[in-house]
Amino acid sequence: MENKLPEGWKITNLEYICNLVTDGTHDKTPLVDKEIGVPLVTSKDLTEDGISFENVTYITTEQHQQIIRRSKPEKGDILYSKIGTIGKPTIVNVDFEFSIKNVALFKLKEDIVFNKYIRYYLKCEQVHNSLLKRADGGNQKFIPINALKKIEIILPPLKTQQKIVSILEKAEETRKLRAQADELTQKLLQSVFLEIFGDPVTNPMGWNTEKLEKLCVKIYGGGTPSKSKPEYYEGDIPWVTPKDMKQDFIQDSIDHISEKAIEESSTKLIPPYSLLMVIRSGILKHTLPIAINNCKVTMNQDMKGFVFDDKLTNSFFMLYYFKIYQRDLLNRVRSVTADNLEFSQIKDIDVILPPIKQQQRFTTIVEQLDRTRSNQQQSSLEINSLFDALMQKAFTGKLVS
Repeated sequence: MENKLPEGWKITNLEYICNLVTDGTHDKTPLVDKEIGVPLVTSKDLTEDGISFENVTYITTEQHQQIIRRSKPEKGDILYSKIGTIGKPTIVNVDFEFSIKNVALFKLKEDIVFNKYIRYYLKCEQVHNSLLKRADGGNQKFIPINALKKIEIILPPLKTQQKIVSILEKAEETRKLRAQADELTQKLLQSVFLEIFGDPVTNPMGWNTEKLEKLCVKIYGGGTPSKSKPEYYEGDIPWVTPKDMKQDFIQDSIDHISEKAIEESSTKLIPPYSLLMVIRSGILKHTLPIAINNCKVTMNQDMKGFVFDDKLTNSFFMLYYFKIYQRDLLNRVRSVTADNLEFSQIKDIDVILPPIKQQQRFTTIVEQLDRTRSNQQQSSLEINSLFDALMQKAFTGKLVS
């Protein structure tokens, strides 16, 4: 952040605008049933809209009493994830008691600071990245409580903080409306699939079925080129991993590999318009990541790629087949060293097989709506970029003063 600030603004540390900055417990806590326990909020329960109590665990009243002697969250306080997915500043929005674990608690001095201002400030990309640099630990990074206390805060007068929040809330509402439009497009396609083909699990229309393996001309496994050879990762060929599987159509990937990496490892080049599926990942607890690659890609060992016989089916039909079928498939997830799907079971799935012309009509609808969605995604990128720029201006005195 820039140091040249409007009159009345100052730079301070978080600890000086709080009555308390404290650490969430790291103790092992005995878990109990919801009916007799107290909610234990961890970093996974922090969301954009507040705390989600949907999947929290519960601890004994005795353990809760021990924890809240050190850190008792109250309405209006800010929680901050300090381990795992670092950040996610969240304002406490409930009146009942709960405990926290692996979450820092900030009790702000309300006469000088507005909690929503601090939430936005901590979400600012530049501030967040600065904090990540102070993280300790190996595979599981965490932010020490002393590092949190020393966060630099650019603090305008209280009324100015409220003006800034008002502007950012309106901008954030625009982002949410854009995201809701994207979600509605997705739901529309699933509704169209169900209207045309029925539920693929119960098959109420009585379509013929075929084993998934019999519908494929090729099924690809993935592989990871040796990390000890940096030249393998200096190419421009997309190497898709589960972290890329956050959209329906894959144009590129975070990591790339070289031709030599393909020649000297188990990873293979997968043709465009295949169906990619994650079969090993913690996300399989609740979601089956699937996507169609719009270009040639490679992938890691946590994934499979399906190339279908176009006389029988196509990847567009199968993409939405699995979006609906996933609720049944995920029941088969088992935990070994990681959550995974038994590939033998996947190949043995009975897939409904409507006439190919009917599938192709659905494909046309998907392609038409995908063009709409591409425009929506571009709009989302522009809105997000504008919002980030707005945040930067807000905290340097260029938005209001």
